Amino acid sequence: MRRLWIVLFLVIGCSVPIHHGLDEAAANEVLTSLEQAGVGASKARDEDGAFAISVSRADVLRALELMRATGLPRGRRAGFAEIYKQPSLVPTATEERARYLEALAGEIARTLESVEGVVSARVHLVLPEPDPLGAREKPLVAAQAAVLLKTRAGRALPIGEAEVQKLVAGSVPGLERPAVAVVYTPAPEPPAGQGAGLVALGPLRLSPHSRAMLIAASLGLCVLVGLLALLLLLTARRLAAAQRRH
Repeated sequence: MRRLWIVLFLVIGCSVPIHHGLDEAAANEVLTSLEQAGVGASKARDEDGAFAISVSRADVLRALELMRATGLPRGRRAGFAEIYKQPSLVPTATEERARYLEALAGEIARTLESVEGVVSARVHLVLPEPDPLGAREKPLVAAQAAVLLKTRAGRALPIGEAEVQKLVAGSVPGLERPAVAVVYTPAPEPPAGQGAGLVALGPLRLSPHSRAMLIAASLGLCVLVGLLALLLLLTARRLAAAQRRH
């Protein structure tokens, strides 16, 4: 019986990869989000060791829209570990400053994206620029920061502006809270029908639409097998009748 289900899946071509090259944590996050929205999905390892997410052919469009609305899979934010993993051969002061800014902004973005309801975060930092001649006590350019948060539509803000300013200012030396600009933007709304839930069909868990397609395909396959069996039976009878005449 199990083989019959596998054959039916292969016949209707239901498994379609929608994303690949993911690490296991990102793949699990996508898998969980899709199944919670009622889209049956599976995870498999690629040849290069990364993971791919597949859904039924009927659910491809809805799955892609859900991933877009939830900001999944998340972009890989490069923090200090990634930026300084391979040190520059001849680092200049300007290059080291740029690398430090990129790594610090990446770490802050990671922290903000860990907040429930934040789909993605972008952080831009400006460090204080001291007077090269040392004639002024105050820096020529004060420390500043700009944060863009994309949040899930239709929900209350997961983290307030004051909390974001406090978090960012506490992560950047010399940065004052009023100098942190925070902008919120809603993520695209998920497609209608989210949360419909998965239904069981034999050993499989499918979305309601995929279940209807699979049932139709299985009935069609049964009719085809029945017609082939009838044709085989008629052919066998004709051969037997022909042998008796001879």
